[in-house]
Amino acid sequence: MQTLTLEVSESLLDELRPYRDSLDDLLVVGLRQVKLESALALFKRGDISLWKAARMAGVSLREMTQHAVAQGLRPVVDEETIVEELAAWSS
Repeated sequence: MQTLTLEVSESLLDELRPYRDSLDDLLVVGLRQVKLESALALFKRGDISLWKAARMAGVSLREMTQHAVAQGLRPVVDEETIVEELAAWSS
């Protein structure tokens, strides 16, 4: 296992103290959330397809669709998206 040293504000340190025995879990959950939010932001801007967003976030297409719908986003399924996603399946 590697050691990571972080500098955090006193207030954040106070918030983290009760969770000091589960900081690994906290980082995993936080990283997952950041990946989801980043992927959804790119999808929302139209930079990537929902399929690419799912792959970027490390979740299934079904789960990414659920997250998108929960944020009021509607996946667009047009010919270009279908071709792109079929190509992703074959790679």
